[in-house]
Amino acid sequence: MPRSAPTPCRYPGCGAVLANPGFCPQHRASAHRDYGRARRGFDAEVGFYQSKDWRVLRAAVLRESPLCLACKDHGRLVAAGVVDHVVPLKDGGARFDRANLQPLCVSCHNRKTARETAGRR
Repeated sequence: MPRSAPTPCRYPGCGAVLANPGFCPQHRASAHRDYGRARRGFDAEVGFYQSKDWRVLRAAVLRESPLCLACKDHGRLVAAGVVDHVVPLKDGGARFDRANLQPLCVSCHNRKTARETAGRR
């Protein structure tokens, strides 16, 4: 007994019948590509973080301070992997001001970003 009824491909105009809901093999790649393009265009700051100026500054900050500042304040020595804006760009923070930059480990950065996002709502 089949698990579910066959469904058509979700791509507009495609009549391929599939055993599982979704896109047929012919349209699967284009659907994922289009989703990725839309997602990258969603956040205006993504281009900034890919710029050469940011990558050079980020590398310099991590060379000068290779340890996570938040962990260091709690007595732990953890390597920093992220350069964070103390005042987020979305809240008016300066992009290239070193006083607005701090090295953080990934978990501390994620925790800080989650707090900021929750406070913005």
